[in-house]
This record gives sequence, C-alpha cells and structure tokens, in this order.
Amino acid sequence: MKLMKKLFLFFAAGIAFSACTKTDVKPAGNVVSAASQDALSVRTKRSALLTAHPWIYQGFYFNYVDQNNKGDVQYERGGTNNVIDLDQTVFTFRQNGTFLEIDGGYRYPGTWHFTDNTATVLILDFTYWTDDCSIVTFTNNHLNYTQPLGYHSKSFTELIPSP
Repeated sequence: MKLMKKLFLFFAAGIAFSACTKTDVKPAGNVVSAASQDALSVRTKRSALLTAHPWIYQGFYFNYVDQNNKGDVQYERGGTNNVIDLDQTVFTFRQNGTFLEIDGGYRYPGTWHFTDNTATVLILDFTYWTDDCSIVTFTNNHLNYTQPLGYHSKSFTELIPSP
C-alpha cells in the first residue's frame, strides 16, 4: 500500500511539473497601463497649452517659499518699483520643441522639453545655459514655475498669455 501511495504521488507530481513550463508563459503584447496613458495625456495636453500662444511675464520673484509667500518682488506687470524691466519679454514655444525668448532687443533661441510623462519639470535649453523649471501651476492662462536660485533658495516666475 505504501508503495502504491508513493507511486501515485510521484506520478501526480510529475504531471503537475510537466504541465507548468516557462515556455507556456507568453508576455502580453502592446499593453499600456491606464497610468501611463494618463501620463502621456498630461504631457500632450501640457505641450498643447505651452505652444498655444506666446507668453509674457506677470511676475518674477526671488526667495520663493510657497504660493502664499512668493518671495521678494523683482518684477510685477504694471508695478512702479520693479527691480528689473520684463515688460517687453516674450516667450514663444513651438510644437517642434524649439522656443524663442525675445527680451527687449535681444533674441535667445533654445529647445524645450518635459523631463518625463508627468510634465512637472520643463527644461529650457538655451545656447549657453539650461533652466530647470518646476511647474507649480499650468493652465491656458497661467504658467507658474520655480527655479533653483543659489544653493538654498528658489525664484518664482508667473507667465500669462501675450495679448
């Protein structure tokens, strides 16, 4: 009886192991998760917003803390005590990944891209420097972002559509 029991267990185990082989497992093809589709959608939407129209400065601040404490005013559109004049500065972003910043009589061309599909960091690659812009708010009417300023601080930029 013990021999029969052992043979039966050996036979059952052999069937179980031979039925499950690695060659029976096939990877699913062309599977895109909902999360990655959402991320691609965010990137596509933000790219469309960025290229929809030229952008001008609404404000520029040093020592940003949060949206309630934007920091030290360097420029506010319509302000009378601005440290710098950004009234004539215009950014134009193109769908081909290039942009042009016109600042008074100077032209600064470059390329732009988001660092990943979440589109929370916008890279502006000028000829001689690169700006890493961490997006705080991005709608059709506002592009607000922070940038590193020195070792322990940030600047805050508010852009609005050019009229």
